[in-house]
Amino acid sequence: MWQETVKLFVDSGKLVVVGVAQEQHPQRAALYAQWRRFDWPIFVDSLNLLDLDVVPVPVAIDERGVVRHESIRPRQFVKKFLEIDYPPADSKPPAITSRPKIDQLRADAERAQTAEAWRELGDAFFLEGGKGTVYGAAKAYEQAIAADSTDARAHFRLGVVLRNRYESAELRKEGDAQRAVEHWGFALSLNPNQYIWRRRIQQYGPRLDKPYNFYFWVEQARKEIKARGETPVPLAVEPAGSELAPPAKGRGADGDRSAASVATSAPSCRETNESLQRDDRSYVAIESIVTPARVRPGQRVRVRVGFQLNPKTRPYWNNEARELAICLDPPPELSLGEGTLVFPNPSMAETQEDRAVEFEVTIADEAQPGIVSIPAYALYYVCENKGGKCRYLRKDFAVSIEIDPTAPTLR
Repeated sequence: MWQETVKLFVDSGKLVVVGVAQEQHPQRAALYAQWRRFDWPIFVDSLNLLDLDVVPVPVAIDERGVVRHESIRPRQFVKKFLEIDYPPADSKPPAITSRPKIDQLRADAERAQTAEAWRELGDAFFLEGGKGTVYGAAKAYEQAIAADSTDARAHFRLGVVLRNRYESAELRKEGDAQRAVEHWGFALSLNPNQYIWRRRIQQYGPRLDKPYNFYFWVEQARKEIKARGETPVPLAVEPAGSELAPPAKGRGADGDRSAASVATSAPSCRETNESLQRDDRSYVAIESIVTPARVRPGQRVRVRVGFQLNPKTRPYWNNEARELAICLDPPPELSLGEGTLVFPNPSMAETQEDRAVEFEVTIADEAQPGIVSIPAYALYYVCENKGGKCRYLRKDFAVSIEIDPTAPTLR
């Protein structure tokens, strides 16, 4: 609605619009702008430096740089702002200051040893951009948390950096994604009313806790942009799995708590697999991500199990054999919900992409606090190098879920 309200005035030159998106992925904001055909600048505040706890926040600033409204509705915008001729301001707007230098901020943090000083250093590292700065940002935020474990902003921003690092195959460290979820959860537990932080967890969390399908519009946007003869803005990270899952509205039908809705039809999971050759050479790395990291009894988590080929041994997926599948043996207090345990084979005979399957787990109402583990194993065909010898392998792993009656709720 805001876009339609202001576009006419932007096109006529009467209004200048600048947007700030609370988004983990800048390219997605750019794709949305291209789809909706507005070309004003959009800044991305992944760290929530503005300390917003709700969106949108429309701010009206007159031509002298004076803020006239800090929250105004679209239908009030013309009469209460554009049509008013404001008198000159009594004071000058504040001067624009330059961004602090990292070396100076580091020296300040080492001298002060406060959470705020370390957090400011982390902000500077992240905003600096470029290869490797995420490591400096992560370390600074960790120092901030060490100085004050209740610094909710540092927890949230560390989660942002860890997720950013996880999504870079070159910079990723094992456990980055799960640690990101954990720190977002810590931040939300310290400030349960923080809408932005809650949405970041819901983006990757269970369907029952989603307010809406976060990125349902991406496919439609690309189709309409291509139909106009344009090339859609490329995305550095494609939305997938939980980011595209629609919300479930209850515990019946869509929100079924039973295991029947999980795709367990892979024939390999019904066979005895103890005798299968183990992946002793680590052709494939397996990482499970549980969102949220802590969950109350009676609630759900969403589990993403990722599979990455080992770049040192350079294997390929064999797509002419059985599909990759996982097999789970949940304890009585956990039940499998909707999702899939199988990754469909691509059409090409051999590929090297990262793979993932997602499913949901419901915790029983009577579950006791503590960490519960789900024993699991994966079955997959991989080949040594391109066109090399292929093997059907098994690899054991476990999915750990922390049950905590004090965990923050997402809904």
